[in-house]
Amino acid sequence: MKEPSYSSILIWTKKVGLFQLEIQKDQADDWIIILNESIEFGHDKLLVIYGISSKKVNYESALNYQDLIPLTIVSGDSWTGALIEKEIEKIERDHGKIIYAVADGGNAIRKALRLKQIPHIYDITHKFAWFLKEIYKEEEEFKCYIKIMAKMRGTLALSNISHVLPPNQRFHSRYMNLDILSDWGLKVLNYLDLGKTNERAFKELIWVKDYEMFIKELAEVNSVLAKIKALLKIQSMSIENVEKTKSILQGMKTKNLRTERFKNYIAQFLEEQLALLPEQKKIVCTSDIIESAFGKYKNYISNNPMVGITNLALVMAAFTAKLDTNKVMNAMEKVKVKDLKQWSEKNIGETNLQKRKKVLRKVG
Repeated sequence: MKEPSYSSILIWTKKVGLFQLEIQKDQADDWIIILNESIEFGHDKLLVIYGISSKKVNYESALNYQDLIPLTIVSGDSWTGALIEKEIEKIERDHGKIIYAVADGGNAIRKALRLKQIPHIYDITHKFAWFLKEIYKEEEEFKCYIKIMAKMRGTLALSNISHVLPPNQRFHSRYMNLDILSDWGLKVLNYLDLGKTNERAFKELIWVKDYEMFIKELAEVNSVLAKIKALLKIQSMSIENVEKTKSILQGMKTKNLRTERFKNYIAQFLEEQLALLPEQKKIVCTSDIIESAFGKYKNYISNNPMVGITNLALVMAAFTAKLDTNKVMNAMEKVKVKDLKQWSEKNIGETNLQKRKKVLRKVG
């Protein structure tokens, strides 16, 4: 028996994805939707919406792919609030009532949910990062700290102390990754405490001592956030867990205007989120699962980014499949290759590769 080819496996995966997305219809009157849009090569955007019935959520563990139902996967040149609203309307028409949505704070998604009057539960990772940005972005101590770190990377990258240089700072997600800045600072402080003043590394890093208190503040803030996220992402948002969060915040040792703002921001935000859904005892408050799906999808296309968005996006539906024998057999039998083509024409349209071939035709 011949081993299946790469292209065959790819087609099978897409069939499973399309079966999950369109052939299998699920109905509920208590949908929680998790949605996101992502920019790909050529600025085409992929809108993905997952869903789960509130009754089926295990509020003692984080969501996994198999908990979810793929409800929408569609590409567009741009996504406005009105366009996303139409996709949400299709979901309600085909699948039932939506009780709330979990997403980041993107303008188009916020507008769509507002138009549909669907409560918007903010993804806590993005929201907490926004709080950190509001607190630290204009602080001179923070700006000087990251400026010196960036200068070190620029001037000493090829030196014999390149192994101790600061981490690369991600501009667009800096406030979601502040822990790498404080972690490096703490490690440097530990090294400086050894007193190896004759080493070049010591001389180049001694400036970090001037920021010792600030680094320890950042480290505590990051540690507290990690505890809060672990609690709320795994056990969900609830009155009880919000009280636990407040207790964690009150236990902070660093006390200054910045940490007071930090504590107030989080406590007030969580209270406001609970007030949106007073009848829900527990609330899903993370969109990590859809961020993970986009990450996996981007990794698949990374070897050929020129292709842009194609029907390979169906893998994001295939992730949710419980791959038992009957499920796979149903997908193989009920989904035809022509179905994949028709779905692509309707939901993806002309790919970047197809556009490129039209313009850059072979000569001679």
